[in-house]
Amino acid sequence: MSVALAVVAVFALKSGKDVTVKVSKNGTIELDAREGQSLTQLLDKGFEAVELTSEDDAATKARKKSEMRALTRTLQSHGYYALDDSALAHRIRGLDKDHILSAQLRDVLYDLEGPFKLPGTLRGADSRLWQAIADLYDGIKAEPHDDSQLFATLYTNFIEQDTVFSPYKHQITAEGVLLHDTDESDKPMVFTCPDSLLKQGITVLVKPTGGSSNNMRQFTVQQDAVFHACSAVTPLEFLSGSKVKLGLNRAAFDLLFPPLFADAEQFYGSGTLSVIIYPRNTQPARFASSAK
Repeated sequence: MSVALAVVAVFALKSGKDVTVKVSKNGTIELDAREGQSLTQLLDKGFEAVELTSEDDAATKARKKSEMRALTRTLQSHGYYALDDSALAHRIRGLDKDHILSAQLRDVLYDLEGPFKLPGTLRGADSRLWQAIADLYDGIKAEPHDDSQLFATLYTNFIEQDTVFSPYKHQITAEGVLLHDTDESDKPMVFTCPDSLLKQGITVLVKPTGGSSNNMRQFTVQQDAVFHACSAVTPLEFLSGSKVKLGLNRAAFDLLFPPLFADAEQFYGSGTLSVIIYPRNTQPARFASSAK
């Protein structure tokens, strides 16, 4: 029945005829195209005929579900989808980016409406979304006068070290380990292992956990090929608070854990640190000189 209804509906669309449908009590179907009757009535009757009711027995329910699936498939073949049909999302994936619906869907995203409402619009997104953000930069280079408000907002927040770029929100806990195999130097130095997320040239502010923020020391991270005490930490583990390890030469260790006040740390050669991270080759104005 459902297939026949869909075929007639499509025929009516092409021919311009009005259509109605009758479904008798004994289950027979009569289709009759009449002038003055609408296609909406045809579809309403068709969906009504396959709608499940509390009086349906198991066989009737199975038949109606089968007919509904057939009707759905027929409508899909002509580009019609129900909003609760999972196939609709698959069909949208195949749209060209210049399709009129694609542009309208992007507007819904930009307006943070519908399925893209806050909060949580981008939660769960993975690194693939970065490709779209990086494309903004490529667009600026290709068209210097291109108006990208998102890029401008990102850049402004970066300059102001605000929101996602705020260094004070990237405070982590680290274990400071005394290294005995580094070249002796009077200059306090902090080391990471080769596979650490903290790369050469990154600025960190360090203090013993529980210590005053006024006693934070600034270091430019060095990488030491022989320092393998720190285990690799993924970015997600890093941001979620997993502890990392930092190697300290004797000068840095004594600076952070003075022998007179840190007997336990001096004895075990390790201590817990609070670390604030700054982007590579940048440093906070408040701490313009390295730790001494």
